[in-house]
Order: sequence, then structure tokens, then C-alpha cells
Amino acid sequence: MSPLDVHCVTKVRKMTIHIANHIEKLLERHNSARLRAINLIVSENRMSKRAAAPLSSDISARYAASFYAGTEPAQELIFSVTEMAKSVFEAKYANLSPISGNMALLAVVFALTKSQDYVGRVPPFFPGGGYPLNYEVFDRRPLPLPFSESTWQLDVPRTLELIERHKPPLVVLGSSIVTYPMPVAEISATVHAYGGLVAYDGSHTLGLIAGGEYQDPLREGADLLLGSTHKTFPGPQGGIILTNDEGVHKRVEVLANFTPLNGPTLICNPHLARIASTGIVLQETPWREYARRVVDNARTISRIFREEGIPLHGVDAANFPESTYCHQVVTAYSRSDALALRDRLRKHRINVDAFLRIGTSEITRLGYEAAESGQLARLIAQLIKDDDIDIVEVDRRINDLIETHCIVAL
Repeated sequence: MSPLDVHCVTKVRKMTIHIANHIEKLLERHNSARLRAINLIVSENRMSKRAAAPLSSDISARYAASFYAGTEPAQELIFSVTEMAKSVFEAKYANLSPISGNMALLAVVFALTKSQDYVGRVPPFFPGGGYPLNYEVFDRRPLPLPFSESTWQLDVPRTLELIERHKPPLVVLGSSIVTYPMPVAEISATVHAYGGLVAYDGSHTLGLIAGGEYQDPLREGADLLLGSTHKTFPGPQGGIILTNDEGVHKRVEVLANFTPLNGPTLICNPHLARIASTGIVLQETPWREYARRVVDNARTISRIFREEGIPLHGVDAANFPESTYCHQVVTAYSRSDALALRDRLRKHRINVDAFLRIGTSEITRLGYEAAESGQLARLIAQLIKDDDIDIVEVDRRINDLIETHCIVAL
């Protein structure tokens, strides 16, 4: 090589080393920010080391198709995890190919509707909290279902009237900003009467459904249960679709699975490592105890917030005796106030989102019970109200909670 070539190669090598070192430092910063903090993000959870191990194993870069030699263990892996999912959720059919909850929803929408069809959905953001999929981009027409902000529930009579009038071939229930179960039975009866289908997006509540602590969509009338596998379900980021209807399963399978007959559609490679990880989560999680404690912790925080005067959504719901039935406590601050309070809590190593939703999935995995959740709720209330408090003492108590709850215990 010429001197110039040598110089260029040396420079590139130095740059590569610098970039690699920078990435490692960013990972260290991430671990410090998230693992040495109290994470109350409603859409996240903590995996055990055992469940996380496949994500850095050789299988993370492999395919499963029988076209390739040496894929027999991978095919058996997919079969075994699928059978576990069917058992845990008591479903006849399960599909773990979607690599996200969003992809699972897209597979269902594409499989069960056509261009310009209406798709009934819980309205996104406030009020409603439905998943904000951009249906128009995919040439479907979203049909927002009437929602009551005061009770934080669907307005059932108005919803049924709207559905009967427009007869959408697909209605998607479920929400990202959620406190109460959905009226699955009532809506399913109306939709089925004209031949439509109901899908339940359980992305946020999938782990609670697995534990029998929340509602049971497939038994209540929904044709499909779909969702992501990394919120209350404490697994890797990924998706799942479950149903008891063979015809529905076959229609969705065309969109959600790669086969030599169909060719690639939405999914070509299902990412084997996350399926292996999901299987370990299905096997190792004590679902009933976990789900019960997630809800108990959320109710403890909700009760203390109400005592402390923290505004909450859904407190006017006369038909539900408890203020939350899942992992979420949804505060009712303005968007600007919620964002400012999120940043204030972050300074004290408490992580929430910009809506100031409080999620109890991760702290439950780390062993929190009602006593610790109550203590945490009081500390958060003090920081939110910003009264005359001893910040040093508050930070000391937060640090104690972090230090005593730092590994997956449930």
C-alpha cells in the first residue's frame, strides 16, 4: 500500500475503535440511568437474566426456514414456545412471528379488512388512550368509538349505536392509557350479529390476562387477542396473536408468517432469539401471583395518590369499585404539567412517561409489595406537590428502595 493508503486505513481503524468505545460508554450510561433508578414506565418491564440470555446467543443471527441446513432445533423451538403460549392463554392457535405488537395489529387489520373499510377503535390519546395506529396510511378508515372522559370508559350505548350504524368488519378494543376492563361481551355480541370480528389489543395487559387477574377477552367474545410481549408480559420486545377460530387463524397466518407457498408478507424472519426468550418467560413467570401483585401495587399507589390529592382519571366510574384494574395509575394533569413533573421526578431517579402514567409491572418483578408501593407513592406525592420537604431524606429513601429491589424476584 502507498503511504496515503496506510494513513487512510490507520485513520479508519482509529475511528472504528473510537465509535465502538463511544457505544460502550452509551450503554454504560443507559444502564446507570435505568438500572439504578425506579422505573415506572407503563410500557416497559424487566427481564430475568435467564430470559435475556438468548438475545445475545448464536441463535440471534439465525434463520428457522427448513431451506437452510441445521434449523431443526429452531423449528422445534418455535413449535414448543407456540404450544406454551396456547397453554398459558388457553387458546387453540397462537402465532409468535410478529416482531412487535404493532406488526401483530397490522397483520390482523390487513387479513380481516380491505381497502376503505371502517375499523372501529378506541380513540387514541386523550380521552380514550387507544393505540394511535395511522389507519389512513394503510387505506383503512378509523371509526373512533365514543368514550367518556369522566369515567374513562367506552360509552357503551353510544358505541353500540355507532357500530350498528356503520357495521365495521373489524373492531379493535384495548387501550394504551387504561384503568378498567373493556366491554368485550356487549360489543362482540353486536359485531357478531352482522358478521364482523372483534380483536382485543392486549399489549398493555397481556401479562395480567395470562395471570387471570384482568379480563379474559377470548372467553368474553373477542375473536382474537393480540399484543406486544414486553409490557405487563415481562419478555423481549415482540408480538403475539392468539385465537380459537381456525378460519381467522388461517387468514391472519398468511400475513403474519413466512411460508414458501405465500412468500414473505409482513414477516420474513421472526427473530428466533426473542421467541426463545419469550418461551422462557412463559415458563418461568408465576403468572397468577405476579398479576395479582401488579394490580395490588397499582391500587395501593392509586389509593395514596387520592389521599394526597393527586388528580386521577377514572375516579368517577360508579360501575367499578376499584380505581384501577391493571398496572396503570393515570394522573389527570395537563400535558405541560405532566411533562414538567416527569422531569422533576427524573432528577430523583424515578422514571415515568410524559403523560405521568404510573406503571407497576417492573417494580413488581423486583419484589415490591403493598408496603413498598405505598412508601414510593408517598415519596412521589411529596415530590409532585413540592411542599416543604426534606429533599435529602426523600432521596435517601428512594435510594434505599433502589438498593433493596435491584434483581428480578418474581
